[in-house]
Amino acid sequence: MAAFAVPVAAQQTDSASILIYDASGSMWGQIDGGITKVEVARDVIGDFFVSRDNAVPLGVIAYGHNRRGDCSDIETIASVGVNDPSDLSARLNRLNPRGMTPITDSLTLAASMIPPTAESADIILVTDGLETCDADPCALAAQLAQEGIAIRAHVVGFGLTSQEAEAMSCVADATGGLLLTPQTGQELADALDQIAAVQPASDAKPAQEAFFDMGPNAEAGHTYEISYHGTARPDSYAGFTPRGGDMPSVSPSFGVVGGAGAAGNNPFSKTAPSEAGEYDLILVAYDGSIIARQPIEVVAPSNGFDAIGSVEPDKRFQFSWRGPNQVGQRIVIARPGAAPNDYERDWGQPYSNRQTQRMGLRAPAEPGVYELRYISGNQQEILFFREFGVGVPFEDTDITNTADLAAQAAAATQAAAGQDAMPLVRATFRIPDNFPRTPLWWSAVPLDPDMSPEAWLPISEMIVGEGEFEPGRYRISTTGPGEVEFSAEVEIYPGQNNDFIIPPVGETDDEASATTLGGPWQVIGVPPYQVQAGADQLLTLALEQAQPNGPIGGSWTAQESLAGPQATGREGDFTTATLDGDVLRMTFTVGEPIPAPMTLYLTPYGIGYAGSLSSAGQGMSVVMWPGGHVPPSLEEMREAVHGQAPSDTAEISTTPPMPSGRPTQDGEAVSVRLLTPFEIGGKRVQWSAIRTDTPAADVAFAINEFEHMLIIDLAPGTYAVEGINEAEGIFLAETITVTAGGDNSFEIPVARDGDRSSVETDHGEDVAFVCTNVPGGCEVRHEASGISLMLPNSWTMGEPYFYETAGGARADLPTATFFAEDLGKVVSVELNPRQWLESNGPCRSIGANQLCMFVGQGMGAEIGFEAIASSLQISPSRPDDVVAAESDTRIPIDLGGRNPESVLRALFGNQTGN
Repeated sequence: MAAFAVPVAAQQTDSASILIYDASGSMWGQIDGGITKVEVARDVIGDFFVSRDNAVPLGVIAYGHNRRGDCSDIETIASVGVNDPSDLSARLNRLNPRGMTPITDSLTLAASMIPPTAESADIILVTDGLETCDADPCALAAQLAQEGIAIRAHVVGFGLTSQEAEAMSCVADATGGLLLTPQTGQELADALDQIAAVQPASDAKPAQEAFFDMGPNAEAGHTYEISYHGTARPDSYAGFTPRGGDMPSVSPSFGVVGGAGAAGNNPFSKTAPSEAGEYDLILVAYDGSIIARQPIEVVAPSNGFDAIGSVEPDKRFQFSWRGPNQVGQRIVIARPGAAPNDYERDWGQPYSNRQTQRMGLRAPAEPGVYELRYISGNQQEILFFREFGVGVPFEDTDITNTADLAAQAAAATQAAAGQDAMPLVRATFRIPDNFPRTPLWWSAVPLDPDMSPEAWLPISEMIVGEGEFEPGRYRISTTGPGEVEFSAEVEIYPGQNNDFIIPPVGETDDEASATTLGGPWQVIGVPPYQVQAGADQLLTLALEQAQPNGPIGGSWTAQESLAGPQATGREGDFTTATLDGDVLRMTFTVGEPIPAPMTLYLTPYGIGYAGSLSSAGQGMSVVMWPGGHVPPSLEEMREAVHGQAPSDTAEISTTPPMPSGRPTQDGEAVSVRLLTPFEIGGKRVQWSAIRTDTPAADVAFAINEFEHMLIIDLAPGTYAVEGINEAEGIFLAETITVTAGGDNSFEIPVARDGDRSSVETDHGEDVAFVCTNVPGGCEVRHEASGISLMLPNSWTMGEPYFYETAGGARADLPTATFFAEDLGKVVSVELNPRQWLESNGPCRSIGANQLCMFVGQGMGAEIGFEAIASSLQISPSRPDDVVAAESDTRIPIDLGGRNPESVLRALFGNQTGN
């Protein structure tokens, strides 16, 4: 049968030790290396229990581990005696920090635990902060020094700053103990060993010292009522002196204590120095000897006025402030830029209103912008000011107010304000992987009685719930696809992995029901913001998947919006279908009028997927949504695939605007008519235009419907107009100028097929190939670099090169850039870029080569990247002179009198771009 460990009482012991363990909320803070202070302390103090001399009786006290905000949360973990070290360690390890730092009352309890037979005792205070309850450890230390036995209080300030350590030095100084400030686990271990090696305290009592009841900090220029322990005569001097300095000259910061009779004033009033810095608060006897010295840091003041706004001329107005409120100082009204002593006739004395810090002054009679100023007693310095308007509108953009200033001053002058607040802990929640990744409404309800009762309820849906939480227990809940409820109780604490899988109600993670892609789906085309079109259904799918992460199969059915009436209802099976992580990729071939294979590239979106549908370098954004479910609105789908709407995108309609027929002025829209040429036989095209005479080449319009004539309102200017019918191989292009009052009727001619010679001069010598007006792409090969590919339509390939160092070393792999214009911006794909960072974007290996793309370029860049990657080949290059020699070689051929152009057409067809 197991028995509780009970300390063996020490009989007639002449010494004892009591360890005070800080289990306040701040112990969850981290030290260098990312480990929490409580974890380090548990290990180090556990080793200390084992290594110390166990013959010396030991008691253990802990505080702050049971309740938040409770200064009475102090507990005796082990009475003074011979305790089992492993049992003591186990008890401390079970404590979770959460509360306050009641140092003074803990020291009082420790002193009461000293055995009556003990002649000396050591109290070891291990703390990471200062007193946060309404008590004074310095005053208590002075009392302990007067006890009948020698009590030493050692302060082990784990992670304390130098200023915090100075504030706690009074405890060690008054009792003859050690003050140690370890910052790491090893330093904490060394500090405890150093204390254990100290010889037992003697009966000699330290000299009585006077201690000031004042925190470690003071606000520059502000007056304090300072009380002290001990005695002083009325002719004693007290106040502030530079750190380590002697008695300074008399000033508002230093002077006689004063008082009637034999005892000096207690408390006395002194003003903190006007300059921030390190000082000592001293008490000096009539003979010049320093009776007491206490370190004080003077911090910058938090002074200012509340906002005034605008007031009426020559009328009295009220205002509030926070300031030092010293005799002689003034609050005045002055013009901006005026000298400190140049102010209006009405002024006030803040000292007379120091209790309320509120008064009224009369505004100047002349309207304008003025400053309300707080000036020094000699009227030579502006301590602070705030602008306001007199008889004119005035917007004060400064949001600072006196309440904020008071809170700021309290934070700067009170010892470790808020140090016991437990750090918020980031946690994440997700449902099991075999459920669809869809945005969910998450909630977290606190379960511990001393936690804030407010539940965590995010304002938006999240696939992975993520937030910052007060440490403790929570009930996490959400409702997933199919109205499945998920819920679990979790414990969120620093120093652990706070990523939680939330199972379905009544099931464990392993029992969660499986979900597959099997079933009907619809693929919806999502036009860009600039295109005046609705969302059309392109495909219906019947997917097959027997189990999660299993093989995917199924069939597709084409709709009219995909390839026109001739392909409507056409069906087929997927050539490939894979799910790699979150990426779903499926390929299939519709056939004429789209002979090239098509690829669906999708990632999770809501209960469906979003991505692109592409073929031969052309494509569009799509959403794949479960059949039988109403898809999101067009605006929601556009935001999912195209991002936030551009700020300059106007409201658009699927119906072209009709002419207004009204008179116009310069700059107003006029009616424009666009016609197809006679030679295409009345076939219809999709019209679009880009404004070219503005700094940004804005899309003027893009019509999804096919029309042989379009009437539309356009503002006067220059436009690049296009009309396209890819199924019929029609491409119209012309630059037009729309004028106010002109005819504005234009027949747009057939554009010449894209060939390199027609565009090379526009792009310069750094361009190797340009593919234009060839929907299927251009087959290109660059002999010098060995690069060959099907260059997508409307894309350009820069001149490849092999990077060479200054020393002449040449790279083995070619570098090249592919670029195109997409919705008014240039997008690019890089081959073998130099010094590419992972943060720049993804790369794909093609043999020994890397094809890379910058992130955030949009769907057009992604489609181009996929098209280039699917056809790109790089063969070993040959020296430039060999290539040049081959290119200059001419072989005479007898054509038998035939036209050379007809021979080339018979051999190669109408291929262009080579």
